[in-house]
This record gives sequence, structure tokens and C-alpha cells, in this order.
Amino acid sequence: GNPCAAWPAMNSSVGAPPQVIGSGHSTGDVQRQMAASVAQQGAQQVVQNTGSGFREIKAYIQENPASLKVACFLIGLVLMIFSILGCFNVFDAAFEPKDYLKNAYNVIFGLIICICDGKESWMKACFDVQTTLFRYAFVLATQTGRALFYFYVGSITILVLPGHAFWDVFYICIGAVLCLLALLMLVIDWCGHRLGCQNSYRSMEETTDQQG
Repeated sequence: GNPCAAWPAMNSSVGAPPQVIGSGHSTGDVQRQMAASVAQQGAQQVVQNTGSGFREIKAYIQENPASLKVACFLIGLVLMIFSILGCFNVFDAAFEPKDYLKNAYNVIFGLIICICDGKESWMKACFDVQTTLFRYAFVLATQTGRALFYFYVGSITILVLPGHAFWDVFYICIGAVLCLLALLMLVIDWCGHRLGCQNSYRSMEETTDQQG
């Protein structure tokens, strides 16, 4: 019967926030579901990017491996230098006139190999000699053309046997390595797709030509 006694109880009941059964649990579940969804999407994206990255790396290695270009460049450089030395008979080999002629040809062939597989920035600094060579000898602009040319140079280098132990071993080794690199280039160019490569070097060149 005392209204003052009932006031505190009424005031406390009015000021208390409404209680929603299960509201705290549902908000937490939604947050966890959203976090799980975001994490799953992020994981899928990482997997896709990683897979794409591995495919691109594998394609690059098999299409135009830097190590293969460096090996061809070094072989061409060594062939050119030692053929120049051979032209001047530095090691006193019993060269015949035909051997001097072969050495002169090998100097030119070694220079062409260095131009074909040299670093593009170097070639641009040398009056863009690589682009000029590919323009006038388009067969060398293709991997198959270069491979056939390298195989030819390697085969005739093996046959240069002046009868001097050093030069015989040198020409056989250089020629064999050059022929091996040429065969490897052909395998990469023609069988790259069978090895799981995304694109062969030939198709990449065609795409580049179409874009240009």
C-alpha cells in the first residue's frame, strides 16, 4: 500500500535493458561464420595464386630457360675466343689451310650465338644488333631455327681435328655440348606441352607477334 516502497522496484525494472534469449550466441556464431568464410576464400585465393605461380615458373623454365640461354651464350663466347686464338695458331697446332678457314667461320658462328642468346639490354646497347640480326635472319629468331643452327655449328666443330691433343679435345667438347644444347632446345620447343608446360616457346612468340 506504500507507493514509495514500490518505486525503486519499478525504476529498476524500467532501466534494465531487454534480454533477448540467445542473442549473444547468435552474434558470435555469425562472426565466426563470417571469419571462417573469409579465411576459406583467402586460402582458396592463395592456393590459386600459388598454383598459377608454379605453372608460370615451370612454363618460363621450359619455354626459355635462363640457364639454357646463359649456357649457349658462354659456349658461343668460348668458341669465338678460342677460334680467334686458333686463327693466330697460339698453341702451335699443325693447322692446315682448311683448319684456319674453319676457325674463321667459327669466329663468326660464335659471335652469332652470343648475339642470339646475349642479354637483351646488352644487345640494345650495341646498336640493337640482336633485333637487326633477327630482322634479316628471321630463322634465328625462332627457337627451332636457332637449335638447328647450333646443331650445325656443333657438328662441324666436332669435325675440326687438327691433330693437336689440346685442340682435338677442345673442339670435340665444344661441339658435343653445342649439339646437346641444340637437342635440348628442340625438345623444349616441340615437346614442352607434353611435359606439362603451359605454353611452348613457339606459341609464346606467336602471341608476342600478334600483340605487336
